[in-house]
Amino acid sequence: MSDLFKKIKQEWLDRCVRCGSCRNVCPVFNATFEEPSVSRGKISLIDLIKKGHGKLDKEAALIFKKCTTCLRCNEICAMDVPYEDIIITAREIATQQFGLFKEEIAATTALKNENLLDTAGNFSRLAYLLFKKSKSPDNLVSKFPIPGKGTATIPEVKPGKFNYKDRTFKPEKDKIGKLIYFPGCMFSRAYTQTSKNLVKVLTNLGYEIFVPSRINCCGAPSLHAGDRKSFEKLKEKNVGILNSIDADGIVTGCATCCHNFKHNYKELNKPVYQFIEIVEKHLDKISTWKMEKPINITWHHPCHIVRGQNISKDLPEKIFSAIIGINFVKMDEADNCCGMGGSFKMVHPTVSDKIQERKTVNIIATGADNVITECPGCIMNIAEGLEKEKAEIKCQHTADILAMCLKQ
Repeated sequence: MSDLFKKIKQEWLDRCVRCGSCRNVCPVFNATFEEPSVSRGKISLIDLIKKGHGKLDKEAALIFKKCTTCLRCNEICAMDVPYEDIIITAREIATQQFGLFKEEIAATTALKNENLLDTAGNFSRLAYLLFKKSKSPDNLVSKFPIPGKGTATIPEVKPGKFNYKDRTFKPEKDKIGKLIYFPGCMFSRAYTQTSKNLVKVLTNLGYEIFVPSRINCCGAPSLHAGDRKSFEKLKEKNVGILNSIDADGIVTGCATCCHNFKHNYKELNKPVYQFIEIVEKHLDKISTWKMEKPINITWHHPCHIVRGQNISKDLPEKIFSAIIGINFVKMDEADNCCGMGGSFKMVHPTVSDKIQERKTVNIIATGADNVITECPGCIMNIAEGLEKEKAEIKCQHTADILAMCLKQ
């Protein structure tokens, strides 16, 4: 068994001096106070297995999944330990041995199969009998407490999908470039209004937007669950399609999709941008935009933006403060994980809820009307936390707010 762990370089593990700096920032450790939850604990476990002093069993596999991949450990580590590479490889090895956890199978199987995704969407709409509209748009909240869960929030899956066919949206002004919009799974099938708003903002700025129909899931859920084989198949198909399209770049409103593209899609022949990065290029234009009714907003940093892509923490405030009628309110621990972590929320729901609660408290303390972010998973999870506390605050995407500022 230790031979399988040769994929994890010993030099990576030896860089960790077990200083414990990661304990201070790890959202999972701060919720559990268990050593295996933190990076150095997992590295020590991998090191023992690799050297034949321990074994890979289902308990160890579960420990490898006890991580939101928020990258806080990568950020703080003075020894530059490549923790994301280590944990994803460990999960891959565990998956080869034991398969995916049941909570992961449904999500990853559906996301890599269009027909199953359609079927899942149809069945999920039957569940809406038990749900009502959330205060956060395009989300539904449970009408009754869910056993073992309490309040639950799910995205409102729409019939069909946003990229049901190849679509071209012409710029409203002089064309300054052409971008491919990659909606990803959630913005294609659930948060479709956000996709419409994103396109509306970009065409207003002068971009021609092309939305290809044949693209599928970026593969991040499969990769993070340890199913590299499925990830590689999805990547190969997406790269072939995206590289065949003549454009100046690719834009997405999903933090995880963008992080995945920038770090794991090395074969792409054009640059990839987070939506907020494109907006930053046009601060002179958006400074003329106005929110009709003044609003207080705060910002939650998705882990895969602020650390995964190293996008400046000051960027959201710079953008929103430039718009007339928007008052930007800073949040304590704005860059802390919300607790979603993809399938982490399903595999470790109790820990996820504890992390979510801390984020919710910080959001409510700002007194903001809206909390804005650029990750569909964060939007859903934060909306759930706010519903639990019966807060009137809405959680929305950057594009949703900016679209409200455009003259109709």
